Amino acid sequence: MYRQKTLRGEQKVLLPPTGVKAWPDKVDGKEQPEPTDPCQAWRKKQRRVTVGLPTHRMLSVGQLLAGVAGAWATVLLLFLAWWKPHLGMTGGATGLGMMVGLLYTFLYYKNVKSKQQYQQVLSMDPGLKGCQYLLGTLPSWITYTEREKMEWFNRMLEEMWPYYDRGICATIKQVVEPIIESFRPPTFKKIWFEELTFGEAPFRVEGIAVRDLPGEIDMEVDVRWCGDANISIAIDLPMGGEFTRLTPKVKDIVFVATFKVMFRPLVDKIPGFAAVAVAFKGPPIIKYRLDFGAVPSTVTSVMTAPIRAFVDMIINMIVGWYLWPSRLTVPLLSWDGVMPANDPEVDLEVERLNGRPKGVIKVHVIQAKELKAYDTLGKSDPFVELFTTKDDMRTTRVINNNLAPEWNEVKYLPVLEKDTVLRLEMFDYDAVNVTSFAGLKSAASLEGGREFMGRAGIPLAQFINEEGLEDELWLPLGKGEWTNLEGPGQGEGWIKLGLQYRALDNIAGDEILHATQGLLMVSIIRCYDLSGSSKQSSYVTVKLEPTDKADKAEAKKASYKQVCKTPTIARNASPRWSNQNKFTLYDVSAKDTLVVSVMEPAMTIDDELGRFTMAVRDIIQNVQVSRWSKEEDVGYVYDDFNIGGKTGKARIELELEFLPYW
Repeated sequence: MYRQKTLRGEQKVLLPPTGVKAWPDKVDGKEQPEPTDPCQAWRKKQRRVTVGLPTHRMLSVGQLLAGVAGAWATVLLLFLAWWKPHLGMTGGATGLGMMVGLLYTFLYYKNVKSKQQYQQVLSMDPGLKGCQYLLGTLPSWITYTEREKMEWFNRMLEEMWPYYDRGICATIKQVVEPIIESFRPPTFKKIWFEELTFGEAPFRVEGIAVRDLPGEIDMEVDVRWCGDANISIAIDLPMGGEFTRLTPKVKDIVFVATFKVMFRPLVDKIPGFAAVAVAFKGPPIIKYRLDFGAVPSTVTSVMTAPIRAFVDMIINMIVGWYLWPSRLTVPLLSWDGVMPANDPEVDLEVERLNGRPKGVIKVHVIQAKELKAYDTLGKSDPFVELFTTKDDMRTTRVINNNLAPEWNEVKYLPVLEKDTVLRLEMFDYDAVNVTSFAGLKSAASLEGGREFMGRAGIPLAQFINEEGLEDELWLPLGKGEWTNLEGPGQGEGWIKLGLQYRALDNIAGDEILHATQGLLMVSIIRCYDLSGSSKQSSYVTVKLEPTDKADKAEAKKASYKQVCKTPTIARNASPRWSNQNKFTLYDVSAKDTLVVSVMEPAMTIDDELGRFTMAVRDIIQNVQVSRWSKEEDVGYVYDDFNIGGKTGKARIELELEFLPYW
């Protein structure tokens, strides 16, 4: 079937099926009988229908207009020949007519071009996102999600998985085995991965959401994995060697997580961004089972609890390091990357990507009620841990034998991002936790001398948007995981908090100068010329010491027990740290002294390569232009300082910032 345009409109004309010949009415002047073949019968019928159609040629609108214009021009020429006007008048009229004609031609072709553009736009398929943008909403019968399916990426990942598997396993061994060794319990002689492979089933990317922001690209990647992993953990006991070695296998692993990936800042060099940061958007779901094989059940019943508790501790530690707003930042075009940026502004943006506090949240831990008893005498000894990141954690004092404790303690925590969640966990303190030895309770809820009582979380967006707002609220405590959609739940009691947020930019200089106590943020940036050897390995420790060491009461402060440490950088006499190099010291007094030591790892006692000390009062009174605000800030120090070292010229680059309590 096709449509034939005529002056009377469109007429539908049916054509025969392909390969069917016309059926003639007469052959050699004789009438032909009706066809018996269905196709031939259909063709004869359509021939009869179309016989009545007009056979004259149809004129288009453009041809008609051209004819009218030609007739009008002929009449005009005949009129001019009859009238015989003045030559000047004829020239003026001709010029005016040409101008009008040119104007009409311009408008005509402009209109044609505009219609072609509209037609081109309307012929495009906008897709679901385009429809939502154009219409503002979508019909209820259309399913729409911000996350794009990535089947093409999963198919590509299947082909590359054997290589990724080897690379991921090698990285895990390199990173995790030293952590396991540093936290190895004394009951185990050695722990390592005897076998490590994730099998043939690759990780699956379920969806990706992309946000284009000025100067950066943010992605959220949903990842799921449930495969045939072959992971064996070898555990040597203090005696017996291979005969007492335990090799539990980690089986039935389930891993579900959403990764937040940020590319920032965007630059005009390949690969187009200076650094990438990766973090868990929320706590991931990690489930597994330990299989001891042919080991007798009496041995596994005793060893399963401590081994699982140790594995859980390592997993929680690694997740805590990279749980948003904490992150892993990898510089690509700056520092020791493949192509130095040689641009201080780019380096500064990379440091900003690594995470810089935007403000401070004041948390007033008031009281709790309706707690459950965890001691044999029908009471509990509760205390609370609060944190915005695992590196920034505060702990209340223990209140003994009380199911409705009142702490009335104020804690301050840095806030890195607007979508930060304040998390808290409550524990029952036991000097000796007998239940952990008896194996009566799950090792996942027991950590040494404390027993898990419940947890709660609250997003800080409301307090950040309404800066200065001080509000008190009751939060339910539950034992659910952070990964639950409804949160930790409730049923384990209630806790009352008071919250107030202040941005760093809104803390006045006079308030800092007159402060007696506050937070001290320390950033270890890099060291220079630690030794003449390129094989130098080093790390940095940060702590507080009392200015008056003779004051024994002052020396017992809890803040002096806080010692922060950077990762060790090997084979570099001028190392630069990009991760785990920002620390927050709490309850810092103006009378304290900051001590920064550069250490060299050794087999027995680590050697000190250099030391820097500075009185906190000097930090508070220092006024300097901030790298971040480009304005003079009180209580801010950014410089490199001589620390001596093996060469006598070793220096350390630091950034210090004091924030007062209020």
